[in-house]
Amino acid sequence: MTAATALLVELLDAACAVLLAAAAAWRARGFGAHFTGAVVLGSICGLMAGLTRETLLHGAAGTRLVLGELLGPALAGALLGALAAAGAAALARKRTGSGGSLGGRGLFFWLDSLGLFLAASLGVFCALREIGATGALALGLLSGLAPGFVRDVALGDTAALVEQSWYATAAALGAMTTILLLILPPSFGAAWPVPQDWRWLWPWASIFAGVAVALALRLWRGSREEA
Repeated sequence: MTAATALLVELLDAACAVLLAAAAAWRARGFGAHFTGAVVLGSICGLMAGLTRETLLHGAAGTRLVLGELLGPALAGALLGALAAAGAAALARKRTGSGGSLGGRGLFFWLDSLGLFLAASLGVFCALREIGATGALALGLLSGLAPGFVRDVALGDTAALVEQSWYATAAALGAMTTILLLILPPSFGAAWPVPQDWRWLWPWASIFAGVAVALALRLWRGSREEA
């Protein structure tokens, strides 16, 4: 793995941890969890994508790597999510003069969707050269879906991956898009060559294209199913 590729994985892993942790902490507060419990659950969910991928790929060494590098981003994301939820609840009480639900379904939808799809596409990127396309797809989906599954089960909610038809499906199609782009050579033939100086961008483009496809599909077909 080149230095640029390692930096790519490190940055996107941190982004996944923040997004997934914030989504879980926000959701937990909406289910009535106290602040500390929401932060703990958010931190666990923020670590889950990287832990699932690296533990299955590299065993104990991968687990130690994730715990060493992603604990900070996961904790930061969980704190941000819990604090944002506390602020939103306080604002709602001020406006209505009573308790009331937290709301914020739109924010949760975006945090959860971006974290899920980014984790899935990053998972296939990391696994493709080691275990092939089929294994990479399975590992990417496990990495993306595990945090939401843990979050929903811990909160006593129906897991979104079995309740919403365009949750796992969108993640799978986005991950497949990433795989197809990574398998292609960094040139579309003589008519559309990719300049040599720009080829380092190909992994970034492949991952973000997968995220964009999955997000577009969920927005198109699945956003109305969001609880």
